[in-house]
Amino acid sequence: MCDEPTITVSMARKINMGNYESADCFVSISGVREGMTADELEPLLDTGKVAWDLVRAALVEQVQRTKAT
Repeated sequence: MCDEPTITVSMARKINMGNYESADCFVSISGVREGMTADELEPLLDTGKVAWDLVRAALVEQVQRTKAT
């Protein structure tokens, strides 16, 4: 069985905490196949946004706690 070639789309965001400190968050969507349409990708992006928002909220909370100490 031969797997189809895929591409990984990723993004990262750096949050500046001040005092030369920062935190990174990375999200990746894999399994994007050649010829996929926007209609096929939209559900992946929607799921990715939900995950991104949850991770972002947790990261912001961690950053705030770290800055408070």
